[in-house]
Amino acid sequence: MTNSSCQRSFSSPASSSSSSLSSSPNQILAPPALSKVLIANRGEIACRVIRTCRRWGIPTVAVYSVADGPHALHAQMADEAYLIGPGPTPSESYLRQDELVQLAQQVGVQAIHPGYGFLSENAHFAQRIQQHGMIFVGPPTKAIQAMGSKAESKAIMDAAGVPTTPGFYETAIDKNDATTTPQNVEQLRQRAVEIGFPVLIKAVMGGGGKGMRLVWNESDFLDSLASCQREAAAAFGNDHVLLEKYLVRPRHVEVQIVADTHGNVVSLYERDCSLQRRHQKIIEEAPASDLTLELRQQLGEMGRRAAAAVGYVNAGTVEFLLDTQSLSSSSSSSMPSFYFCEMNTRLQVEHPITEAITGIDLVEWQLRVAAGEALPIPNSDDIPCRGHAFEARIYAEQPTRQFLPATGHVWHHSIPTQHQQQQADAASSASSAGDAKSHHPGSVRVDTSIQKGHNVSVYYDPMISKLIVHGDNRVQALQRLIHALRNYEIAGVPTNIDFLIQCAQHKTFQTAGAINTGFLEDFAQDLNLDHDQFLQRMAPPLGQAIGAYTAMLYLEQRRNSPQAQNAPSSSSSATLSSNHPWSSSQGSWRLGGLAGRARRLLKRSNINSEGGTTAIECISNPDGSFEFLIPTSSKSDGVTETSNDSEPQRFHVNGGFVNETGSEMQVQVNKSQTVRLNCVFREAKGQIIVNMWPKNLPFDYAWEVRLENPYSPEAAEAASLLLGGEVTAAMAGATVKAPMPGKISRINHAKGSVVAKGDVVLVMEAMKMEHAIKASMDGTIERLQYKVGDIVGHDDVLFEIGNSSSPKEDAASTSSTR
Repeated sequence: MTNSSCQRSFSSPASSSSSSLSSSPNQILAPPALSKVLIANRGEIACRVIRTCRRWGIPTVAVYSVADGPHALHAQMADEAYLIGPGPTPSESYLRQDELVQLAQQVGVQAIHPGYGFLSENAHFAQRIQQHGMIFVGPPTKAIQAMGSKAESKAIMDAAGVPTTPGFYETAIDKNDATTTPQNVEQLRQRAVEIGFPVLIKAVMGGGGKGMRLVWNESDFLDSLASCQREAAAAFGNDHVLLEKYLVRPRHVEVQIVADTHGNVVSLYERDCSLQRRHQKIIEEAPASDLTLELRQQLGEMGRRAAAAVGYVNAGTVEFLLDTQSLSSSSSSSMPSFYFCEMNTRLQVEHPITEAITGIDLVEWQLRVAAGEALPIPNSDDIPCRGHAFEARIYAEQPTRQFLPATGHVWHHSIPTQHQQQQADAASSASSAGDAKSHHPGSVRVDTSIQKGHNVSVYYDPMISKLIVHGDNRVQALQRLIHALRNYEIAGVPTNIDFLIQCAQHKTFQTAGAINTGFLEDFAQDLNLDHDQFLQRMAPPLGQAIGAYTAMLYLEQRRNSPQAQNAPSSSSSATLSSNHPWSSSQGSWRLGGLAGRARRLLKRSNINSEGGTTAIECISNPDGSFEFLIPTSSKSDGVTETSNDSEPQRFHVNGGFVNETGSEMQVQVNKSQTVRLNCVFREAKGQIIVNMWPKNLPFDYAWEVRLENPYSPEAAEAASLLLGGEVTAAMAGATVKAPMPGKISRINHAKGSVVAKGDVVLVMEAMKMEHAIKASMDGTIERLQYKVGDIVGHDDVLFEIGNSSSPKEDAASTSSTR
């Protein structure tokens, strides 16, 4: 089915808002009859719900944790905001049902919207809200219970005639009781053998990729089962699992449904969510591309049938797996081409792309249904659909380190704008005479709660924002996605934006219908996901030269950093005297020699050296320009190193910032190449950190250069070494550091234990996912820093491995248990 089949009236959402959405493009309705709504959630979804309530004049109440604080965006947007719980973790804040219900009663709330995650699919919470005379903006308790258990939901779907994946499940499971009778491990193993490997172990109460393990052979089954059960118990309070036959390379397609209390059930087309990492979605699109009209109609029908089978009310999503092998088979077969996977009894993270192609505000529909209204459009055939939409989830994570979550202080955050997209569309139209122009007023939208100055903490999901784009067709929407990603700027925390760009530009992803859930495994090399690149990708020599040039402008006070307000007042670079050798009224510092040209070394603070130098040599010119000598680099065991084996690369750089207050910069390199970029920088911990986003280099998204500040106390010793011209790398001890922030959930080997290479010494939990920390060398545990339950930060020393027979080396090793 091509996109042209989906051409009806459309109202596009505005960037960073949902103000242009409506309940129905052709109707004018009164506001939902709700007097006050409490949002029992945080982050971007809380902001999203508040925006719709604001549009209709419905007062809102927000809650915030100790970690988020009253300055969190969702707390600032709400009419009222209250601290919830005594601590930063979800169990100490957003999961405290008693306090949430009590607060709602105290402030006169009529309805509670749970968002997604946290308590959104907790039947007990929904029931308590209703028992206290308030409205739960979500489905009935019985529907949550039925669909909350993957085992029971499969039995219901079988009875309703909805195709399900072959597997094994038990239906007699108490959905809210963590003390259920343990499952028979041997029986599960035997069932797995009968189903045939590969099999998927799934927590019956699971979701979001948590509590799920793919097992390829019988020898790995028991270990994977134990790990899955631990993760399920920690995340959902129930360690029961089911088994499914694993479909090789399926497509993950889901149907958005909404039902009311008047007997109406509608489907709002489908979304393709096949691009995933760790069973969690990364880029979604709507509608699913390259499907026949018949298949799309079948998916919609099965979605509505699934909802009706459990008496569903409000918004929900029915997920299916499309068997790509049966879809591509030319022979007729009685086997179904898709199977029921699960039903999410809440609003989905990716709901904005359905809003984009229909113009319908799904949160408004949720509120109207909760207030007892009938659906504004009660027939699926009358729901508008036009064009194509993508959503990219921007995470604080490190794709080249197995997508480990990251934390940090966001000191710069600039989202793509509609104006930027309009300029790009105009340029594209000018270069493609005769192409149809898009007239959608809002083709770019960003849903986020992160602002400059906020922290990404260890306590919650690392998603920073959702970038949503819309176009007249898939090709245009995909072009807009890539352009918007390239114009998304964030500094202070690692993100997956560069990875998302690589995915969107990949020829397979650009082919309609070609993507499946095995995309990352099939094309890991194309996407630079090999572990040897586990460090943040170093800026190329050109980027290092421009970064060094930017630092020199700042150090010479020819440019005041827009981020200098974050630097301590005692920063020496802010108080340079006019006769300081790095301050010159002529726009260039001078130390004599080299025929009136000055020479200085700037040390790169994130580079190791092996017999070489980590410094960039800077040579000033009388006209204010510089020449930079960039040492060549190589990579060994994932560590970027410098070497004296080849000559450094030389760059002549001149130019500057376009204006005094903005970040737009234009430089000329080697008197021939013009580079336009946005550039921000700041001082932190003795470093000058320069972040750059090139605008006219198609293969580079962003660069980061870290240089030791020669005026900071922390760099005094390093500076003396640099002036002597010799820098050597210190031998690393046999220390194992935390590869990401998280909590110690299990310790297998105590101090004094003898371990072999590959032994799992301890297990960390980050974002409710387990990560095994292994020894990469034989030896003895000499020091163990933490105990079970302790919170650790990124790069904190966990333990040391001693081996007297060989020099100490970095023995850190990690793997995600899946």
